[in-house]
Amino acid sequence: MALITKFMRCSPTNLISSIWVALILSGLATAVADFDGLGVCLGTSGSDIPDPKTTVQLLHKYGFKKVRLLSSNNWMMDALINQNIAVSIGIANEELPMLADTPRNDLGSWYNPYENAGTWYNTYVRPYISKMPIEYIVIGDDAILGPYSEFLIPAMRNIMQVLRRFDQGSIKVTVAVSTSVLGKTFPPSQGIFKAGTRRIMVEVLQAIAGYKFSPVLMVNVYPYRYHAAGLIRQDFATFSAHKAVIHDDNNDYWNMLDALLDAFFSALRRENLTGIHLVVGASGWPSAGNGRFTTPALAATYNQNFMRRIVRRQGTPAQPTKPIDGFVYALFNENKKPGGPDQHFGLLKTDKTPAYSFLVPTN
Repeated sequence: MALITKFMRCSPTNLISSIWVALILSGLATAVADFDGLGVCLGTSGSDIPDPKTTVQLLHKYGFKKVRLLSSNNWMMDALINQNIAVSIGIANEELPMLADTPRNDLGSWYNPYENAGTWYNTYVRPYISKMPIEYIVIGDDAILGPYSEFLIPAMRNIMQVLRRFDQGSIKVTVAVSTSVLGKTFPPSQGIFKAGTRRIMVEVLQAIAGYKFSPVLMVNVYPYRYHAAGLIRQDFATFSAHKAVIHDDNNDYWNMLDALLDAFFSALRRENLTGIHLVVGASGWPSAGNGRFTTPALAATYNQNFMRRIVRRQGTPAQPTKPIDGFVYALFNENKKPGGPDQHFGLLKTDKTPAYSFLVPTN
């Protein structure tokens, strides 16, 4: 708290480059680059989440053109066929050990040494290549540092190898990490990776940087958590400040999201990885579960402002020429999440009604 307060004063790209080059046999010739920068996350940790067909209808109703599936799901993928919605496919943390199998080279040249990764690709990606724009494969979600972190890098490399084998260069491979991998965030220009995460983060980032053009790191950013912990002001958390709150060299910060993103950019710069772009993999605000910190009005304010900020394709104070894409979390409330606010991040209740009034901005 003291460290943050020290730097807080009350006084005053690349666009998505995964373009589909060939005409698709189904008649779709849509480039992922044509889609808005804003998407929505779809989690399935609920006992009463609407079925896939209804979910797609709701995506259309509210105007979302991109969706991030937090786990691979054939039923959802089937419902997204020919829907003109760009899809990011998540690999859940518990799937990482299977996909991280060590390649075997003792069975002859006919043997696929990346069998499990190949099976995953043939199940969840290959059948849909010509039927929808697939933007990202996201390896794990906040797996660093956790019980699945040791499997993250080998799983990622195996998936990359399979995509190379099938010449699927238009699909980006990334990982999603939380702000907990940072050791210092204030001021943003001093952002660094935490000592305990630096080695694996650098290895992950080097693999991403060496895979394809326009490498991307997804970062899950939740200013709500900083406000609920008493670390930042509400207006700074919800994009509502009327003047800059943090002054860092020549950069002024009016909201926490930009400050955290620039802390990541600083950490990347310190590791000589400045070519990696950032995408907000998930960000949102719960509408219940933690008293005055989680009212529908606060959730509406944050999520509306976050979505508007993404649609405007803005950069950050330190990286103004790098527009930030992002996904709002989440489409539905999820009653199988741990009790409290985690169950109430949905824009919609599972009965398909809005948790509060919101509009998805278009520009």
